[in-house]
Amino acid sequence: MVHTGIKNLKKKPFGGAYSIHDEDTVLVKNEAIQKYIRDERSMDPDKVKKEYLETFRHWMFSTHNVKGHEQYDQACYCHGTTEAFSQFYIRYRNAKRLRIKKGDYFYHSMMQKLWYGNNFAWLDDDEIREGDVLILSVPFAQTGDVPQDLETILSDCDIKSVPVFIDMAYLNIAHGMEVDLDHPCIEYVASSLSKTFPVELNRVGIRLQKKKFEDQLYVINEDGYNYINLQNCYMSTQLMKNFPADYISKKYANKQAQYCEQMDLTASKCVIFGIDSKNKYPEYKRLDDPARLCFSRVWDGRMVQ
Repeated sequence: MVHTGIKNLKKKPFGGAYSIHDEDTVLVKNEAIQKYIRDERSMDPDKVKKEYLETFRHWMFSTHNVKGHEQYDQACYCHGTTEAFSQFYIRYRNAKRLRIKKGDYFYHSMMQKLWYGNNFAWLDDDEIREGDVLILSVPFAQTGDVPQDLETILSDCDIKSVPVFIDMAYLNIAHGMEVDLDHPCIEYVASSLSKTFPVELNRVGIRLQKKKFEDQLYVINEDGYNYINLQNCYMSTQLMKNFPADYISKKYANKQAQYCEQMDLTASKCVIFGIDSKNKYPEYKRLDDPARLCFSRVWDGRMVQ
């Protein structure tokens, strides 16, 4: 396994980043799976897939101010955002440099070593240059907020024709996001339900484009083929139909405030996180950045504080 230097904190009570196994969402998930198993033979695979993609594409943006999202109408099912990243790496494998912001999803650091080697620079350490490619999470993985200077970064990428992948996996555990996706540089936008609903192991995601660039994901999503997990599509559609996109962020906002006050943390815009701006929990630092503590598994009883 490729090591990134980022600490693996998943065995700690507040380590990692997990969905809340909320009782109501668990119930809807399990009932949907059972119904799919009963009725699978009578279901139209193309219809199941299309309903999932259309529902997700509109649901994910419905409680935020995200400018320009309507133009991203080319949609594919993907196994979480991670599968979509792989297609981006393949498409731009000959780029001069991969650019990642410190504190972003650890998977990118692993892929940097496998795909790009020395053709890499942290976004924090050097300016955007022609020939770069950028992957950036919005909300940002380390803080749960919009990355600092996002508009400046994207405008610079527009000018220098730098392809950008925006990872919005945390969008639907956040509140008050204001993001402008109306930038020519943005090639892909992706999201996942694995932080919003108890589906971490189901690998449920969506990738969006303004203009189709044919690759493996379009092939496996082809009508009549559907080499994708249709049970996950059906189950996820039922979750999105039963719960608004801000269900988790609203339901657990008071609990987040309570834990942050008790533990002397700063509340993230993503409801499952508290940020250690006072350096009281250095054991939860992933790199050198302020520690990010995830409350989910303590709240739902999977871990003991």
